[in-house]
Amino acid sequence: MSVTVEKALQLIEALAGANGPVGVSQLGRELQINKSTVYRLLDTLVRHGYAKQEEDGVRYALTVKLWEMGIGVVRGLSLPRAARPMLEQAAEETGETTMLAVVEGRDALIIDKVDSRHPLQIFSPLGARLPISNSAMGRVLLAYQSAEFIEAAVEAFVPRTEFGIQTPEQLRKDLERIRLEEASHSCDEWQIGIAGAAAPVRDATGMVAGAFCITGPTARLCEDKLKELRMRCQMASRTISQMLGYSG
Repeated sequence: MSVTVEKALQLIEALAGANGPVGVSQLGRELQINKSTVYRLLDTLVRHGYAKQEEDGVRYALTVKLWEMGIGVVRGLSLPRAARPMLEQAAEETGETTMLAVVEGRDALIIDKVDSRHPLQIFSPLGARLPISNSAMGRVLLAYQSAEFIEAAVEAFVPRTEFGIQTPEQLRKDLERIRLEEASHSCDEWQIGIAGAAAPVRDATGMVAGAFCITGPTARLCEDKLKELRMRCQMASRTISQMLGYSG
């Protein structure tokens, strides 16, 4: 890799990891690059729209251009591309927020979503990470991970509210039920006032590639409504799985 390209990538990562705008001297010290090189690289990033100079003329920060590119990459992948029509259809038919999530590290990562049409709705931005053990969406993903992954998550489990699953043993039993029923729902477990249902999406090999979720406020999603949303999630997930080549 070109030394210049490598330094530019290091600079982007340093800016992305900062809590706010950063000065040239600080960047130079962190990356062990002389200030003239930092200035030159920053000037290139600014001219191409990847970074911006703050009004003080001293500090720099990234723009949203990289984020926009990242979203484009995610939506270009086969899973989001296959799921998008079903996300839109389910959101239109139910009026609730629909989400697509995958496992990222030890979390459930939202990679696509369609917002509810209601004024009162659940706000979880693209790229948000949710605890994998404390929601229907997360547990649908967790249930199909390796035994080692599941055991680590169960041992580390801590309830976030007084509702729903409260102990590691209850979590183990719920994961068994999810594998049997191929769906899950939760209410007031991740946060008070939030409910949702989810089902697994499989790829051509039969592996669970993601989770399809419908979520909304508990004020609208009573137990009967959640059961209906579970079935909708299952139907949507089957359709997406078939589009990905799964024939089971």
